[in-house]
Amino acid sequence: MIFGNTYPLSASLATIALRRLRPSVFLVRLDPLLLPPTLVRLRWVRAFTKPLNMLLVHTPNVAERYHAAYGIPLDKMYPIRFHHSLTGFEYEVTEGDYVFAGGDSQHDYSTLLRAVDGTGIPVVIATRKQLDDPIPENVRVQAVSPQEFRNLMAGSRFIVLPLDMTRLRTAGQQSFLSAMALGKLVIVTDTVDAPYYIEHMQTGLLTPSRDVQALREAIVWAWEHREECRRIGTRAREVALPMDQEWCYSRILQLVREEYFKNRVDLSPGGNMVNTHDSKMG
Repeated sequence: MIFGNTYPLSASLATIALRRLRPSVFLVRLDPLLLPPTLVRLRWVRAFTKPLNMLLVHTPNVAERYHAAYGIPLDKMYPIRFHHSLTGFEYEVTEGDYVFAGGDSQHDYSTLLRAVDGTGIPVVIATRKQLDDPIPENVRVQAVSPQEFRNLMAGSRFIVLPLDMTRLRTAGQQSFLSAMALGKLVIVTDTVDAPYYIEHMQTGLLTPSRDVQALREAIVWAWEHREECRRIGTRAREVALPMDQEWCYSRILQLVREEYFKNRVDLSPGGNMVNTHDSKMG
């Protein structure tokens, strides 16, 4: 049984209950997007991760951070690449004269605003977040619908994803993979988790989180090197376009099947499968 994170509390309670009621069920959970531990949170996370057979995370480094913070066994966590979200939607890819940034979760717009201040480069930020920093004259901030978000992304010169990497969790994969699948150069302020998806200067640009000067230099370089941006965007599209939802969840199912059968043995004459994983779970 595979649990997502649309209803994280329900998923956590369900894994605990199912392990007690149906000990033979193989339990898989997608990344619960953990925050830094408090005493209460530490106990709760350990309670709902102990019954799991597999915990899927979006990068190997996330597994290392979860292990260090919560003690989740490394051999229970499996990195699986995320997907873009363009399939089934209409959009027209053009090359406008603005830089696009958008999204809400774990975004660091303060660094972006300071990086583009004084550059004169037009920037459109699509977010519902309340930004406390002064907004430079070359920046427009607006809340948009999902369709408007895709249209702005598809019509930009290139895309910047300013991320706050001070937390345990990782973010931004869906956004930068969507940008890459559009054939856009994407600049991501993450040199820790994003390299699992992006090769610096080959399929995108990576700068350290919260480094204003490094982000400014990357944005100015991309603005002044249009042809190179197009070449990087083309390579990025070749990598990211196949990584849609079907690709991602097919890989999840394949991985789960492999691990499920690895921990079961056929002992009966009729070929019934007997679970041997629960002894490992303790």
